[in-house]
Amino acid sequence: MEYSKTRKQFGATIGSFQVLQHRMVDMFIAHQEALSLMQHLNLSLAAGDAGLPRLASGAKSKIGYAGKFVADQAVQLHGGMGMTDELNVGHYFKRISSINIQFGDPAFHLLRYAQLDAAA
Repeated sequence: MEYSKTRKQFGATIGSFQVLQHRMVDMFIAHQEALSLMQHLNLSLAAGDAGLPRLASGAKSKIGYAGKFVADQAVQLHGGMGMTDELNVGHYFKRISSINIQFGDPAFHLLRYAQLDAAA
């Protein structure tokens, strides 16, 4: 948000362009959905709920896709600067990419979620 308020393009800050405002709202929504799902998973884990494997796979998949979406959009909003060592955006993008493949990527967990759902 801060970068979009300071970066100027075509004589205006890029944060004033409606299409980029919509993109940032989509990023915020994806982040909030992932955060809520993570909190639900933590509460279920603490309670020892029976459907924990299914919920964990669903959360890993959704959070993985949301993280990749937010990281991709952040790099796009920052342009070429997004992948330089000068900004943290490139570092976060690389970190999310590596976390996404640990213990199975989002596609693997989506398939696992479907299989566990069918078995239940």
